[in-house]
Amino acid sequence: MASSISPTSRDGPGSLPDSEEPAPSPMGDSEPSERAPLLSSSPPKEEDWVAPRHFAWIELAIMSNVFLYGFDGTITASTYAVISSEFDATNTASWLTTSYLITSTAFQPLYGRVSDIFGRRICFFISTVAFALGCLGCGLAGDIVLLNSMRALAGFGGGGLMTMATIVNSDMIPFRKRGMYQALQNGIFGFGAICGASFGGSISDTIGWRWCFTLQVPVSVVALVLGHMVIKDQRTDINAVSSLKETWRIVDFSGALLLVVAISIQLVGLSLGGNELPWGSPWVIGSLVGSVVLLGLFLLVEAKTTAIPIIPLRMLRGRLPVFTQLANVCAGLSAYAYLFLLPLFFQIVLLDSATAAGARLAIPSLATPIGGLVSGIVMSRWGKLITLVRTGAILMAIGNALVTSLQFVDSNWKYYVYIFPANLGQGIIYPGILFTSLATFEHADHAVSASTVYLIRSLGTVWGVSLTSAIVQTTLNARLPVVLRDVPDKWRIIDAIRHSAEAIRDLPPDVQLKARMVYYEGIKYAFATSTAFAVVAFCAAMCAREKGLRKTSG
Repeated sequence: MASSISPTSRDGPGSLPDSEEPAPSPMGDSEPSERAPLLSSSPPKEEDWVAPRHFAWIELAIMSNVFLYGFDGTITASTYAVISSEFDATNTASWLTTSYLITSTAFQPLYGRVSDIFGRRICFFISTVAFALGCLGCGLAGDIVLLNSMRALAGFGGGGLMTMATIVNSDMIPFRKRGMYQALQNGIFGFGAICGASFGGSISDTIGWRWCFTLQVPVSVVALVLGHMVIKDQRTDINAVSSLKETWRIVDFSGALLLVVAISIQLVGLSLGGNELPWGSPWVIGSLVGSVVLLGLFLLVEAKTTAIPIIPLRMLRGRLPVFTQLANVCAGLSAYAYLFLLPLFFQIVLLDSATAAGARLAIPSLATPIGGLVSGIVMSRWGKLITLVRTGAILMAIGNALVTSLQFVDSNWKYYVYIFPANLGQGIIYPGILFTSLATFEHADHAVSASTVYLIRSLGTVWGVSLTSAIVQTTLNARLPVVLRDVPDKWRIIDAIRHSAEAIRDLPPDVQLKARMVYYEGIKYAFATSTAFAVVAFCAAMCAREKGLRKTSG
């Protein structure tokens, strides 16, 4: 395989670069430490570029993982209400998503830097095997604790599925030619999301929800076998590591440990707060404060380390990187809050079956690859990266606002039309943000830059799920005792409603209507919150100006 990632322009990322530049040390603008190894500095040449040997098989291997990344996200969204109801744990249903996202988010930034040091193959294998074992464990889990634990294991692997696909493509394909391949990657992701949304509910209603996870294992095995045959390590200037001490000197394990622990305990606190524990609980406050302290220590370690830093701090400095990543985190928050709430809205407010709710999710899932195709064409022909970010953000804001405007009883066509724009915007903004970040930095930093983009986006997704879940559960806690005050045995009914979405279907019609209205109220507040963050993403994108950047033709 060709060596690591692609060229960038010193003039800025508003449009794709014309020329290739030598890569600096991964330590930043300063002279490299004599104790820090150098990374590969030879990006794939654009002139007379020819696809490397086994290119199609490599693409099949990594795109199989990309498909699973999209499939797993929507198949869980379309079935988590059914799964949590079976275990009487609807009030903690967000953990089916959050447990995956915690480990996915915490370990995502490590894939880029570790693959720079130890090679692409080992990271590809680790992510694929961990994801497959996690899915198999979910299919066999006998209780909610084991299920959530297996989701966490799947998340550890899942954090590398999309990241390693992006990095491997960066090794092979020149920057200016990568737009359409990224569009293909987004299309495969969207196709996986469509399949998960479309079939998740029907699989759950027919052969059982466990097969939603078990059926992913054979695809992972195919990706693993193909990857073993054709994926090679990039060329690198790092010498072979001969001892554990040498490994520790080269790799910033201290920073990695601090980052993983800080993110994990923060997300645990956010998931517990307002859901299982009050926000004033010492456990919630302690976890949030502890995470801030640990993140501060992480930044200190990254600033002083003589090893290769996990996230070079210069990637988070400057107007363009700051506003790009602000748009990134807000887009992730808005998108996943939206995805998490839609099946809840369909299955509880509209009383859809899991199959019907999954079919409805296919509509917005279809919009994502369309947006990705638009991004790929624009990037390849005109290179208007910041424009893509702005367009995607405003579409997300409009789409979320439309869904927020849906009434408890509304025209049927709105349930199909209003949910389309937000995912169209998501398909446009994600590659725009990724390529803006890649174009901001030199070739040697592209792997870690990609994983940093995915890290910050994933933080937003977990914050989105945790925040919207807390809004819905807080509304239920506050409003259900009021609206059901005249109902005999109301506390037993309230407990059943919070623990099982299916319990609503068995209530008397008048009580059921009141419960659905309260759910609608909480979901509407949560949709409004996701709309607000989409607006913030758009404002951040508008602040990321292109003044003075090089303009190139297609």
